[in-house]
Amino acid sequence: MINIFGTKEETRQAAIAALNNQPADEATGCEDVVHENACIQATVTLAPKVEVGEIQTLCINNPVIRPCHGTPSATRYCRFIVSQEVCVQIPLKFSADVEAVPSGISCGAPGIGQCGQVTSCTYTIGYYKNHPEVTNALIALAGGSIILGSDGAGASFPVNASNAINVLALNTPAPPAPLTPPRSNQYQILYAQLLAAKLNIIRGAVCDAATAAISAADAFIASSVPGVGKAGADTVQEPLAAYNEGAAEGCPYHCPSQI
Repeated sequence: MINIFGTKEETRQAAIAALNNQPADEATGCEDVVHENACIQATVTLAPKVEVGEIQTLCINNPVIRPCHGTPSATRYCRFIVSQEVCVQIPLKFSADVEAVPSGISCGAPGIGQCGQVTSCTYTIGYYKNHPEVTNALIALAGGSIILGSDGAGASFPVNASNAINVLALNTPAPPAPLTPPRSNQYQILYAQLLAAKLNIIRGAVCDAATAAISAADAFIASSVPGVGKAGADTVQEPLAAYNEGAAEGCPYHCPSQI
């Protein structure tokens, strides 16, 4: 097992690359999708169009030896107007051209050397529960085990690939979890939020608030009596939940899509 706060950047990048199925040294950027609802209108103009088809000349009766009835036309042609009501079907395909133009930048503090650790976004308990392949890959990166609490102390619990989904499903064994409500429910949530937070840290979503919340939760669990617990678990899990949901101040945002 390794300390999740001591993961080297190159190891973390390699793991993220494996999870994202892309080379670790591939140049990456921050990609997302934006949208806007709009009403698109068009002016449609109908212009008359008549095409002459194949001309046929039909004889009426037999020829006679005499001039035509009436006065012959001085223009030597006949003109008349024919009209026809029609329904015109007009297929239209509406879309839009989009132009994205940089409009400004908010500058931070300059520094010497290469960029620091790249932060990732955060996922919640539900995501890790529904994506065991991601959860197990992160646990493997942490050395195969993640301790909730402190190794062997109090109500601490070691998480591995075989029991991680149970923890995330609020089914941590009791003991060490308290046996009776309301503490049993409070500790189940605390264990799950702490595990999700540590998985997010391994992914690279590092911030001071998360580090402090994880340290406080580890200390709280390590000082709890197995199977009994103590008051305050519901309060201890709150900053963990805020971090996992992307709502902790100064921390990475919540990942834009969860399946």
